[in-house]
Amino acid sequence: MRVQTKGTRDGRGVLFVGHDGTITPSGFLPLALGNVRADDVVDVYREHPLLRKIRAAEFGGRCGTCSFRELCGGSRARAFAAHGDPLAEDPGCAYAA
Repeated sequence: MRVQTKGTRDGRGVLFVGHDGTITPSGFLPLALGNVRADDVVDVYREHPLLRKIRAAEFGGRCGTCSFRELCGGSRARAFAAHGDPLAEDPGCAYAA
């Protein structure tokens, strides 16, 4: 199934901090990167390996070879839900390179 999608901001200028202080790339991507009670949120944003890979557009599958990977980035949450890997291809992308 292909869905309408726009580029994601997960880890690219935004982070999500939950009510308990858990830091995640977005509200839809439930991967704990740290906690504001113990970790400096700026350091997590700048240094966490997953966020660095997202910002560098180091994706797998079609997203990894797509000419729009740096502009779009696909849905990291949808990639995680479908493949268990937030850096995998976005299965809802309709673009065929």
